[in-house]
Amino acid sequence: MVVTISLRHAMFGVGALTALCGVSHAESYAEILFEEKFEIHIREMVAGGITRKNAEYIAYAALARGSYELCGDHLFPKSLAHGSYQQSLKQTSLPQRVVNQHIRAFENIMKAQFQDERALMRYCGSKP
Repeated sequence: MVVTISLRHAMFGVGALTALCGVSHAESYAEILFEEKFEIHIREMVAGGITRKNAEYIAYAALARGSYELCGDHLFPKSLAHGSYQQSLKQTSLPQRVVNQHIRAFENIMKAQFQDERALMRYCGSKP
């Protein structure tokens, strides 16, 4: 079964994962903070010849891995983040080096958003 996701579904997926762990507000933060910037990079990927579907899978993998790297187990368990990351990678047909290049770009978008420690704490579900 092929699963097609959109960036909004990817953000919802992270929200669902965090809700299971008691941090339901992270989905709305992820959507607010990253949706527009992720969408810009997705459009650039599509313009460069990557299908929209593959670009969205890469964005979701980056969101899962980046959220874990930024927040650790506080946001959601490593096994869940790693599973989401691996599942997304399985859905794309791109070479690993291309995937990694774009994942790093998405993760840089996430890291740039959290130059303020209070914003990072808010995203991760810690009280500032």
